[in-house]
Amino acid sequence: MKVVRPYTAKGKIICGILAVLLSIVSLFKGKKWQYSREFEENPRTMSWKDLIYFSYKYYYQSATQYSNEVIAYFQNKEEIIKSEHSFKSQLTISIGGDLMPYELINKDSCVNLWDEIGPDFFGSDIVFANLETPIDIHQAKGFVPELMLNNMYFNGDEDLFAVFSGNGQYKGYDVLSFANNHTLDKGKDGLLNTIKFLENKSIIPVGVASSEGQKTYQIIEKNEIKVAFLAYTYSLNAIELKADQAYMVNLLPLNLPDCPLDQLKSEVIAAKKEGAELVVVSVHAGNAYQAFPSQVTVNLYERLFNKCGVDIIAGGHPHNLQPWKYYHYKDPFTQKEKKGFAIFSLGDFVAYDIYTWCHLCAYLTIEVKKLEDSTIDFSVKVQPTVMERVNNKFKLTPADSVFSKKQLSDEEGDLKELYDLLLGVYS
Repeated sequence: MKVVRPYTAKGKIICGILAVLLSIVSLFKGKKWQYSREFEENPRTMSWKDLIYFSYKYYYQSATQYSNEVIAYFQNKEEIIKSEHSFKSQLTISIGGDLMPYELINKDSCVNLWDEIGPDFFGSDIVFANLETPIDIHQAKGFVPELMLNNMYFNGDEDLFAVFSGNGQYKGYDVLSFANNHTLDKGKDGLLNTIKFLENKSIIPVGVASSEGQKTYQIIEKNEIKVAFLAYTYSLNAIELKADQAYMVNLLPLNLPDCPLDQLKSEVIAAKKEGAELVVVSVHAGNAYQAFPSQVTVNLYERLFNKCGVDIIAGGHPHNLQPWKYYHYKDPFTQKEKKGFAIFSLGDFVAYDIYTWCHLCAYLTIEVKKLEDSTIDFSVKVQPTVMERVNNKFKLTPADSVFSKKQLSDEEGDLKELYDLLLGVYS
């Protein structure tokens, strides 16, 4: 399987050279690195060995084998049937993955980007995703190039954000996470200007704050149902958050075992005191370019349910689609049995990486009901989606319609392999 497909002659030459060099590494590490390796994957703490491993799985060969424990974890599904009880109000929530400023993504290449899924995705009562770039119109633009060979510091613009938001054809986003590893790419000014940019468009940012003491979660009330949105990231890339700036972004060592979750739990408690009936948390963590999460991430998600009492976890950062799961657990506050839902990675929603697995993502459609006794019930529909590129024009297309074709391109074959691997654990 050829996972990396550069699109320029220069890119093909550089990738070819890297592949030759990494083939030498495979003589020593190839057997071991068939399995994903547990490490923090944080640029601030990476050793040179970590960097070689990261390059290996991106440019040469991603993990092809996964532990029996992780596979069994997802095979043990806890599918939950929709409640048939009568209800007094309901709403829908759409949740998309990472919005990233790749150089090929622009208003000319994305005229038809949303034709297939736009009415459904933007048609929900609340629309949410992760904004993985500052939008500071006062600073220079910074898009993701074909090859990422050094630290990348992003910055989008008005035109790019219009693409992210449906090209003006739909209502756009109600709330966006801005807690991710690119939050401070343009410094404190970039963060503050991005918050202003979003607020001027009546979009609520979460996971960040413009002043000390300001809360970083938000509650949206629609149809008499209150939904809290939280967001946390494991990294700010090579940028170190100073002690007097800690309020600006929700940063926790989420990729380390036994990450302290007191801060997140306190936000859940505060949101519930304000009347939140459903808690959604965007978790920017995990390991990139692999089909399944590590055991550390699996354990983290279990703790977010069991210790913090969240309802829905929307994972981001791994860049390609990863599995999802319903949970049964005991609410840590009420001790009542309840259900939760998590997707470990929604993938890159609007982006175009040369790593082909990144072109398979998903969005969630969540139906929330308030029953007659005022309890909340919800169900989640996972909608796998492919970022299709034809003649440098992009369109987000339901995965089923792509993979039902009689003849698949090489790239579609790569994606089908990941799709079958993920869906296979549920069969």
